[in-house]
Amino acid sequence: MSETRAAKALHTRIARERERLGELDTALIDLIRTRAEAAHELEELRRRAGGPRTDLTGENAMLRGYHGALGRRGASIALLLLELGRSEGVAGGR
Repeated sequence: MSETRAAKALHTRIARERERLGELDTALIDLIRTRAEAAHELEELRRRAGGPRTDLTGENAMLRGYHGALGRRGASIALLLLELGRSEGVAGGR
C-alpha cells in the first residue's frame, strides 16, 4: 500500500472513530438525562412520603460502585451524576 493510500485509510479510520465517539456521547447524554429524571422522581416520592430528599446510604453505595468499577475518576463521575440528579440539576433538560 502506498503512503498516500495508507494515509487515506488512516484518515478514514480516524473519521469513523470520531463519528463513533459522537454517537456514544449522544447516548451518554440521553442516559444521564434519563437518570436525572428518575432521581428527581425518586426525590419527589420521598418528599411526598415525608422522608428526606436524599438517601445517603444509597448515594454512598453508588459512589463505591463507580469507584470500584472505574477508580478515582469513577467516583468523580458519580458525584457529578448525583449533582445532576438533585432538584434542578439538569440544565437544558427535556
